[in-house]
Amino acid sequence: MGKLLQGKLCIVTGAARGMGKALALKYAEHGADVVLMDINKEGLEKAAIEVEALGAHALPIVVNMASSKEINEAMDKVEAKFEKIDILANCAGISTSRLILDVEEEEWDRVFNINLKSIYLMCRRTAKNMIKNKVKNGKIVSISSQASKIGELGNGAYCASKAGVNLLTQVLGLELAEYGITVNAVCPGYVNTEMMQSVFEKRGPIEGMTPKEYEELLTSYVPMKRMAEPEEIAEFMLFLSSEKANYITGISHTIAGGKTLI
Repeated sequence: MGKLLQGKLCIVTGAARGMGKALALKYAEHGADVVLMDINKEGLEKAAIEVEALGAHALPIVVNMASSKEINEAMDKVEAKFEKIDILANCAGISTSRLILDVEEEEWDRVFNINLKSIYLMCRRTAKNMIKNKVKNGKIVSISSQASKIGELGNGAYCASKAGVNLLTQVLGLELAEYGITVNAVCPGYVNTEMMQSVFEKRGPIEGMTPKEYEELLTSYVPMKRMAEPEEIAEFMLFLSSEKANYITGISHTIAGGKTLI
């Protein structure tokens, strides 16, 4: 298979680790230059070095995705350096492992600001850039979650925020279709990332289990009996970001090893 994104400019949020980093590297492998955004400065710089080692140009920007001011400043930097944006991948996200009655308002707001509001802000800026520059076959992809489709105990704020991502994806898919911009979301199941390991650590005790016991329990529910690797999610997101997916839009695609079938 040839390089699917040769000459494209991609923005990846949450690019310092996990699925975001895996996707940034996948984009670079396929010929794209990559803008990497994350609050984790050290991880971001390491990811940028790995992107450039693949022969792509990398622009790392440290940004708190909970801040609309910082998001807009970051996008100002992108548009000052590059004429147009071809692809946006919204991969930044956080989880909070608490029962709903224990979630404080500030914590709820932070989850929604990072998981949902940042996507609205990034999509708005990026879509306006694509329309202004008459980008052909622009692509927007976002990481949602299987938890957007089936509620999870001790994960309410995350579930609700990701459900919002799915509906935002549908609306943007409809509204941007006339410009040839496709908008899709990916709903992973359990993925072997640092964030998932943190979930085991924090939510296991809520369920009365050790982190290892909780990991084994969740994995046992997956028909394929394992977690996904970040690269597997990135591979599918690469497809949705390519011109092979020009007629797919407004869909939240589950990729969960059979755990969630909707």
